[in-house]
Amino acid sequence: MQTRLARNAGFCAGVRRAVKIAEEAADEGGRWYSLGPLVHNDAVVDNLKAKGIIPVNRLEDIQVGEDAGVIIRSHGVPPEIIEQAREKGLGIKDATCPLVKRVHEIVASLRGEGYEIVVYGDGGHPEVQAIKGWSDNQARVIASVDEACQLQVVDKLGVVSQTTKDEEEFYAIVDALLPLAKEIRVFNTICSATRKRQQTAREISLGADLIVVLGDPKSSNTATLARECKNTGVKTLQLRDASEIPANCLQGVSTVAITAGASTPDWIIKEVLDRMTEFEEKNQQELEQETINEPEINSGQEKTIGNEAVTEEAITQLASEEEREESFAKMEAEMADFETPSRGDIIKGTVIQVQDDEVMVDVGGKSEGIIPLREMSLKDINSAKDLVDVGDEIEVMVLKWDDDGTILLSKKKVDSQKVLNKLGEDFNAGSIIEGTVTGTVKGGLLVDVGMVAFLPASHVEDGYVKNLDQYIGRTLQFKIIEFNRNKRRGSQIVLSRKELVAEEKNRLKKEFWENIEEGQTRLGRVRRIVDYGAFIDLGGFEGLLHVSEMEHRRVEHPSDILNEGDEIDVYILALDHEKERVSLSRKKLLKSPWEIAQEKYHEGDIVEGTVVRIAPFGAFVELDPGVDGLVHISQMANYRVEKPEDVVSVNEKIKIKIISIDPEQKRIGLSIKQVQDEEEANEVQQYLDEQEDENIE
Repeated sequence: MQTRLARNAGFCAGVRRAVKIAEEAADEGGRWYSLGPLVHNDAVVDNLKAKGIIPVNRLEDIQVGEDAGVIIRSHGVPPEIIEQAREKGLGIKDATCPLVKRVHEIVASLRGEGYEIVVYGDGGHPEVQAIKGWSDNQARVIASVDEACQLQVVDKLGVVSQTTKDEEEFYAIVDALLPLAKEIRVFNTICSATRKRQQTAREISLGADLIVVLGDPKSSNTATLARECKNTGVKTLQLRDASEIPANCLQGVSTVAITAGASTPDWIIKEVLDRMTEFEEKNQQELEQETINEPEINSGQEKTIGNEAVTEEAITQLASEEEREESFAKMEAEMADFETPSRGDIIKGTVIQVQDDEVMVDVGGKSEGIIPLREMSLKDINSAKDLVDVGDEIEVMVLKWDDDGTILLSKKKVDSQKVLNKLGEDFNAGSIIEGTVTGTVKGGLLVDVGMVAFLPASHVEDGYVKNLDQYIGRTLQFKIIEFNRNKRRGSQIVLSRKELVAEEKNRLKKEFWENIEEGQTRLGRVRRIVDYGAFIDLGGFEGLLHVSEMEHRRVEHPSDILNEGDEIDVYILALDHEKERVSLSRKKLLKSPWEIAQEKYHEGDIVEGTVVRIAPFGAFVELDPGVDGLVHISQMANYRVEKPEDVVSVNEKIKIKIISIDPEQKRIGLSIKQVQDEEEANEVQQYLDEQEDENIE
């Protein structure tokens, strides 16, 4: 007979967590009570009783004292129960399944947003009672499509499910609810472990003659699992433990499949496997005895094995023993899935649920582990949903795996080992690596190279760097100059780009002198500003832009028009190959003020200017920086002017008319008198126009 054990049989992660919390409470001492049975399995509850965890139905049944406390079971409780426990001064340990707690958050949020709430589940189940409590006891509980069809039409409807229900039935109920609301929000809150448990049960049922479902009759998920197995058409037995196995259940059975509900402990599964083996051996012995009692079939028939003559019945007996050994070996192999890996082991798993703050992973056998958000990535992330999806296969490290099966996993530590292995290879090979500067610390920079590395300030460039902040966010190349994966204080990885920068500068410098010529225009970056000019990085070499070559006008200080880091076009004014000097000009690339003035101003224009200088023969007026015009004394007024200062003063803004432009001599003739004449003429004309209008009226 062949025995198949479902991979996902037995304790789920939520039950393992609850049992662990209870056992830890027992170890702490004091008097601890569970509000209702911790899980729906009498064997587990009795085991916890023996350790001092007493189930009670009401808080009033607890003897209040300094050392008294209550454990909230995996099904959860309404919020008012927790508040009452606090008021009574009881210690509280919340063993509510994280997935159930998520349902509480959903219904509370939906209720706050004005949704009517429907819960698919068993109305008397403690998990459903708790869910109702988190909806202010306003949720409607339904157990079938017929009940769903009887609901009233509402504007806004939110739908959730008891975590242990059947998924297909849930979606059938959702279909029935769709016409009953203008807006509906559906949350599939069925536990992924429940779905997977049902799926693996269906898989092992193929070709089986019998399915045994282990679990307490009070367990909702066990009942759902048994119903799912019966739907396969294979004969199904729902048993509490090995003592309930019928003596004749294996007659005519060649293959038996075994699965178990989420609250069924490992020891019950193991006892059932052992009992199945005993039944099989007993049946085999009976068959062998029947064979021995049939002498006419076997008499006189002998075969030789080695040097001995052996009868056919002896050969049959040997073969049967080998088959039993093989069958038992297969069961032991399947039970080996229950073996506990050591701390630090790296194993593969499949993501079965992703929440913002944690990821649930199936790591084989019946085991499911939890990766907290902090253990998901070497980088800071806001949600685990940004990294993995359901169905992804990932490698994880076991941080902690207790005897009760609770697993704490880390993806970050596996990633860290992989990164360290690669960086170690790069260090040994002297390879160039790439990284992004993430921040500054005392004495240098932090660099992301897959993990955080340190770049000393003296190794950022091949010279002194004044402002390290300018490198934050930049992706650069580095060499590893120190690597110590076992280092506990300080950085395991120390980087340098000093040598790389020097090499790159030498390459660019050689390339620069091979291609530079006088008269070229180059794009450069302002590296340093000094009183007499600015040094411009031309991509391999620095040239000097003297202050006199910055503008056509006089520049008081280079910082008046340039900033460090600015990119500007410059003209190669002169080269000295021997002294390796480059003289630059910006002025050459700019239009002169007179060129601009020639385009901007025309004879006859009336413009505004500023008196900048007075001479005996007139006044010089600035039209634009670097462009002056002359108002001759004869053009200052429509009367005789003895001295120009009698009419204008320095820094005075005046209106003038352009009466001549000489581009070659760079001279502009201006007139104040003609502006006044035109204004007087306009006033006279305006007066006449007004008189004419009055006469017409």
